[in-house]
Amino acid sequence: MEWSLDATAPLEPPADVPEVQRGNWFALPAGDPVAEYLGANLWDRPEEPDRWEAARLSQAVYVYRERLTGWATAAKFYAVKTGTSAEKHARREAEAARQAWAAGLAEGEARAIRPLAVWRGVLFLEYVDGLSLEDVIAVRRSRPGTLVPCLEGAARILATLHARGTSPHARPDFEAAAHRALEYVDTLSKHGVLEDDPVAAAGLARAIDRWAARPMMQDFVPTLTHGDATTSNFVFPWAGGIVILDWERLEVSDPAADLGRLKAEVSHSVTQHGGSVAEAEPFVQCLVEAYTESLPAGGDAAALLGRARFYRAASTLRIARNGWIPRLDRTVLVAQALALLA
Repeated sequence: MEWSLDATAPLEPPADVPEVQRGNWFALPAGDPVAEYLGANLWDRPEEPDRWEAARLSQAVYVYRERLTGWATAAKFYAVKTGTSAEKHARREAEAARQAWAAGLAEGEARAIRPLAVWRGVLFLEYVDGLSLEDVIAVRRSRPGTLVPCLEGAARILATLHARGTSPHARPDFEAAAHRALEYVDTLSKHGVLEDDPVAAAGLARAIDRWAARPMMQDFVPTLTHGDATTSNFVFPWAGGIVILDWERLEVSDPAADLGRLKAEVSHSVTQHGGSVAEAEPFVQCLVEAYTESLPAGGDAAALLGRARFYRAASTLRIARNGWIPRLDRTVLVAQALALLA
């Protein structure tokens, strides 16, 4: 890539590599601004860094590693997602991670990822080497007995965040969640598998409206929520424990939203990795049981699980929007969402 002459402009990721080579390290050219920043500001070894290399984790996230020592950090390039407002959004996620730390996820076996610095729209984070929950689901049959403890760990870390991040002065508000669910239906009607099915689209919209009218959807104590509890955002380091990533959607809302999202994601991940909904349901139930067992005594678990059913349905519709999923699978997801809302 060509380096910007503006020393304050948000940085773009390094030159991408062909699809077939993704997952491999590639050498960085001399003068790479991120490598120079790391060497001058975050490098903590007495010797000078030798040579930097990088690997692509996603469109916006790369790992930078010093070749001789293996010292590494993750760099999230917000310019890919937010353009010229990258600096603001990078700083917001760094602050969100610090909020999660303050809510009890600062250290120990279950914690939030540690932000290191923000510079020119790039958020630097500790690099956590391990398997994501998505990875664990993918290899569940070749590594028997590993998935259930990981699901329990993911449930417990969410329960800790929700229990310690309560905001009793915040007003319960289900309107935004219902609006998002209706937007998912609208997208599926205009560009997705419901494009030629106004009957199913109207039925989904009516079901969402009926849920919005239920008093229990407004009967909760708002808490800090992760906001994007997907299977890729829970990582299990090789040394043990669990680290939760990607705090850019942290908000104060219904804790059932995180649980419902993760239920939908686990179910979908199992089916995408050689399984079925029937195989997925016991794993989803394991997640629910571990979560409810981790909650403080005195809470209304039944009401929370009722609301989580709605959020699971909404997240299932969210997944169904993805064009890379085969059309038949997306249709099945919409049918599952309709069944959950019935």
